[in-house]
Amino acid sequence: MERKRRQRALVTALVLAILAVVAPGAARAIPEPTYPAESCYDAYVDCGSGEVETGIAIESWAAYGYAKGTCRTRWARATRRNLAWMVVFRYTQQVRWCWSGGVITYFWRDRWPSDTAFGWTFDGHIGSNCVAEHCSGRGVGTYSADAWTQGAFHVCVVWYCPTKYPLVSVWVRGDGVSGASASGA
Repeated sequence: MERKRRQRALVTALVLAILAVVAPGAARAIPEPTYPAESCYDAYVDCGSGEVETGIAIESWAAYGYAKGTCRTRWARATRRNLAWMVVFRYTQQVRWCWSGGVITYFWRDRWPSDTAFGWTFDGHIGSNCVAEHCSGRGVGTYSADAWTQGAFHVCVVWYCPTKYPLVSVWVRGDGVSGASASGA
């Protein structure tokens, strides 16, 4: 019994000695992660990925201007997250629409940035397929309509200032079907 304890102690001491010699060298042998200049400079600020979120909501009758027919709200947003999975910005668009008899009876679009963090700044809406801000009345009397918007966001890390241009699109139909997409976050 005593002999087995001594053997275990000797093996444990030997393993610890080997780790003490090898581990520092192994740590030095592992290179630090590098990122290409076009992808990111700081993992918490400009590295990360984009994602798309979309859904349908039903609001109070007053939100639809008391329009005729059945009404819904389709929303979509482009979200940018850093490598720690924290949101650095969101760009959202929603379309409220009503329909009756296969045609659109009400259309209203809203768009906005939100949740800017880690130095990201919203530079404004830079594109849209609507003449007026809310696309009021777009597609009324027809079977389908769509609205897309594009925004610009930037962040500066020392001398490096990447820019993202999220694009969010929502389409609706006179039979209540809708869809959305987003990219560029």
